[in-house]
Amino acid sequence: KRPVDRASGGCGNPRRRPDAPQAQVAMEGVGGGGRGLSGADVRSSMAVPELEESQSELSGASGTGLEFAPPALRADRQAVLAAVAASPSSLRFADDSLRADRAFVLEAITRSSGDCLQHAAESLREDKDFVLSVARISSSALAFAGERLRRDVEVVLAAIRMDGAALRFASRELRESKKVVLIAVKSNPSALAYASESLRKDWDLVLAVARADGSAIAYAADSLREDAAFALAAVKANESALAHVAPVLKQNKDFVTAVVRLRSHALAYAEDAWKKDRDVVKAALETSGFALQFADDSLRDDREVVLAAIARGADALAFASPRLRGDKDLVLVAVKASPSALEHVAQHLREDKEVVLAAVSQCGFALKFAADSLKADPEVVSTAVGTNAAILEHGAKSIRDSRDFMLSLVRRNTSSLAYAGKKLREDKAFILDVVTTHGEALKCVEPNFQDDIDVVQAAVKSHGAALEFASDRLKDSREVVLTALSENGSALMHASSHLRSDRVVVLAAVAKYGASLAYGSEELRRDKEFALLAVGLNGLALQYVTPELKVDKQVVLRAVRTNAHALEHADSRLKRDRETVLSAVLQDGSALAYALESVRNDDIFMISAIAKQPSVLRYAGERQRNNAEVILGAVKAEPRALEWAAASLRHDREFVLRVLRVNVNAFEYVPEFLRADRAVALIAVKTRGSMFRFVAEELRGDRDLALAAVVSNAAAMEFVPAAVAGDRDFLLAAAKRNVEVLRYAPEALREHRGFVVSLVRGNASALEFASEALRSDREVVLMAIHSMVESRVAHEDDEGSRGNAASKRESCSPDTEAPQQSALAFATEALTRDRNFVLEAIEADPEALAWAHSSLREDESFVLQAVAVTGLALMGAAPHFTCSREFMLSAVKVDGRALGGAAAELKNDREVVLAAVGARGDALMYASNVMRDNKEVVLTAVELWGPALRYASERLRADRDVVLSAVNAWGLALQHAADALRADREVVLAAVANDGLALLHAAPKLTDDKELALVAVSLWGAALEHASRRLRGDRDVVLAAVRRWGIALQFADEALRRDKEVVLAAVSTDGLSLPYASPEMRADRDVVLRAVRCCGSALAHAAGSLQADKEIAMAAVMARGQALKYVANNLQADRQVVLTAARSWGSALTCAAEALRTDEAFVRQVMQARLASVEGATAKGKWQSLSL
Repeated sequence: KRPVDRASGGCGNPRRRPDAPQAQVAMEGVGGGGRGLSGADVRSSMAVPELEESQSELSGASGTGLEFAPPALRADRQAVLAAVAASPSSLRFADDSLRADRAFVLEAITRSSGDCLQHAAESLREDKDFVLSVARISSSALAFAGERLRRDVEVVLAAIRMDGAALRFASRELRESKKVVLIAVKSNPSALAYASESLRKDWDLVLAVARADGSAIAYAADSLREDAAFALAAVKANESALAHVAPVLKQNKDFVTAVVRLRSHALAYAEDAWKKDRDVVKAALETSGFALQFADDSLRDDREVVLAAIARGADALAFASPRLRGDKDLVLVAVKASPSALEHVAQHLREDKEVVLAAVSQCGFALKFAADSLKADPEVVSTAVGTNAAILEHGAKSIRDSRDFMLSLVRRNTSSLAYAGKKLREDKAFILDVVTTHGEALKCVEPNFQDDIDVVQAAVKSHGAALEFASDRLKDSREVVLTALSENGSALMHASSHLRSDRVVVLAAVAKYGASLAYGSEELRRDKEFALLAVGLNGLALQYVTPELKVDKQVVLRAVRTNAHALEHADSRLKRDRETVLSAVLQDGSALAYALESVRNDDIFMISAIAKQPSVLRYAGERQRNNAEVILGAVKAEPRALEWAAASLRHDREFVLRVLRVNVNAFEYVPEFLRADRAVALIAVKTRGSMFRFVAEELRGDRDLALAAVVSNAAAMEFVPAAVAGDRDFLLAAAKRNVEVLRYAPEALREHRGFVVSLVRGNASALEFASEALRSDREVVLMAIHSMVESRVAHEDDEGSRGNAASKRESCSPDTEAPQQSALAFATEALTRDRNFVLEAIEADPEALAWAHSSLREDESFVLQAVAVTGLALMGAAPHFTCSREFMLSAVKVDGRALGGAAAELKNDREVVLAAVGARGDALMYASNVMRDNKEVVLTAVELWGPALRYASERLRADRDVVLSAVNAWGLALQHAADALRADREVVLAAVANDGLALLHAAPKLTDDKELALVAVSLWGAALEHASRRLRGDRDVVLAAVRRWGIALQFADEALRRDKEVVLAAVSTDGLSLPYASPEMRADRDVVLRAVRCCGSALAHAAGSLQADKEIAMAAVMARGQALKYVANNLQADRQVVLTAARSWGSALTCAAEALRTDEAFVRQVMQARLASVEGATAKGKWQSLSL
């Protein structure tokens, strides 16, 4: 077969000389290169002393001389064994009895080699058991086994397991067995050479062999070695296989490139030509920079190639040419990627500070490769040391002797002190400098300093645990130990046993760290008085007192009151004591975990404990956690308590709803499936919008739910899905109810004029979140100002309707009120500086001046212009204007309300106040109490504006002249008059003559005065409500009232509501007064006819019989088409009635009978009648008036 690169024959060598006979080939099998199969397979000679002389005699040219020995000697076991040990072939000259002796032949093979089997008796060479035994000792013996046994699987397997190369001696059929060959090549990959041709073509088999030994590819079939795909797979399995693939592949650049890209080190086995090829080498470097070592010298001197290698592994610099290892730029790239690359750079670059700094900043240990000069450079060494002091040993001695340098290092890493120079380590001042700030460095100082009280005191003061490194003498120093304990209580463990029995010392330790009592003496730990002091300082010290004190209730109570978790260390008897456990759980509910089960199952105790400390519930028994009332009480104080409730309660929807009503914050702890319940989530987010963050993910896209959340809390927008949060309609609806939502709106919407305008109309504060461009838009800002004023007025009206407005005004002095915010506050600075715009703003909102630019608020001419618009604007002017008498006189003459912004002394100035109330009577509200008691001032005010009487002093509200002037101006001012004047007939008459409703404020006796009542109801029919009961039954008074306002009939006496004349007068004025008439009047044809002619809808209150009267029905629908709703069913089917109604009501067909609504001719007639009645309208308008 094909020659291979092997130096010798034998089992491991498939080469056979053509002229060698078969026997010689068999002999060659015992030598050569097979693994585990030596040529002679010789064991070390086992000398037999008594035969040494015979062996000497037998030695000759043949090696043993046994062939010339006498028969007796050739039958001597020891002699023959000695000869065989020297030469296996000697066995052929042994006596036949020995060559047929199983034990002897086996011994001979053991001492020599399997070749001995060649000379054994034929019977042994055919004996399977014997040959199996021999094969397990020496695989070469298979060559001499009988033909039958070389076909025996068991025998052959025994041999090839010893050495796969023995496969060459197996029968042809076994060399064609894949199973047998696999076992052989597993033992010795070169055994592939002896496999059948078909197996040497088997892809899987050969690939498996290649994984173990790439050179085995040499024995594969040529077709496989020439197969590029197989070769690639083989090299992937074992890069050395490249050396043994077919020459045609080894010379194929594309193949070699693909191989080295797959296994970079395969470059080592490539042809030399490819090691010089730039493309091939760069392909290898893509996987590993270390492949550079296999490249040709020319490429290792190529900068681009070396850079590519460094990119994959900076230590590849070791294989670059000397020239490139001296290239600073290239070296910097390498050491920054891998500091260890510094080892491979040229010497002059190891002396380069920039290069070395680049390396040591990545890894300090690179310092060992730096030049000696840089090992003494403070910056380089400091950078290298970083946090690893051991690197300092690579620094120069001079640097380790530098005081300042070492001090800076030690402050960063105290372990650096261990590497300082001897001179520094013996310098007390230096050591003191170190330990003063870094006490732990005491462990690195010399023993004499560990016994120096100054050094040790400084060390333990900064780091108490440094006491561990002090000398035994100082560990017994009370002063030193107390200093250590003041920093770290656990330092007590390092104190002497004498001091660990010192009460003061141990208490100092316990105060700092309770567990340090563990280091106190046994005597102290059993002392009750001391224990009480210790646990009072730190309850956890209870852990280390003696057992008899852990059962002492006084000691344990003191401990748990200091630290609830001390209960863990109490005796079990106290863990069931109610008082002790309660003291602990009141400190921290989690302490219940240490109580015994009997306590946790005590309902009365647990309910009491949970009420006082909700967190106790977490450790409560199942019974308490199933008690709904207990859980509700706990949740009220601690929302998380729901999490500790029994699962049955937490999963109960109705119970969870109750919980949320008690404390909505518990929603966070509601089970997931209930947080996905829309109704539950809605209750939570409506109460507190921030709960939206805990709503189940699938519900967050629910617009109504999201809307409820953000209306409650705009910050919930953070958890609203983007699709909803960016929706214009959603944001519009949300921002109208909570303008803060705009803060989270997309920028595009905050810049959208239409969107912002629609919001500011409803809530002016929306302007605050609009874009700058819109806050500069005059029209938009003015719209916001108007909107804010309207909102303010509406709010004041609401307050007034609840009876709060007057009390608020009277309880808060106007001159102390700060200006309310104006939407001008949200405008850009440019607008707040614009004089004309600010005047427009003030006209809409008097408070606006307060939010104008300071330059305008301090401009006298502008402020006067503002006051001319509204005196109230003065409140927003610069403070110095309100103190100027001259300015204030000018201002209040323009608008008296400017007095509201005046200083207190000017509100007390008669001339200023008179000028103010002369301009506006309501300015009296801003005057001082003295001026409100000035008759001239008040008269001037009430003559101009009657309601000003409310701001007059109590004395003047009882002054007849003042009150008469007020009620003559405004009758309702009577409400502010003194009680005596509200009982004065002349005053009341003047009041009701001005406004009949003033009767409401007259004294009770005057409401029974017929003359007064007649005057009042003649002006204001509704005043009848405030007349006395007697006068509400007076025919004249009631007739006067209903003739003024028919609805006043409701206040008339029952008898007069049955009076036909009175009722006719009422319905003639207002048909809708019919419901207040008596039932018989509502059944009177004349009354109802008069009522419906006045107002068709009055038919709704007529008796049923009259609703079926066609004349009345016609009168009603003629007056108002909608009256068709109230006619009887039979008339709703009457064409004339319906047609009449349709002329004034386009929706008349909705009330018509079904028969009429399905009559096409009638419907056309209705349409024509309606369209004819709509005069002056466009064709479109006429059609829109129809509602078919």
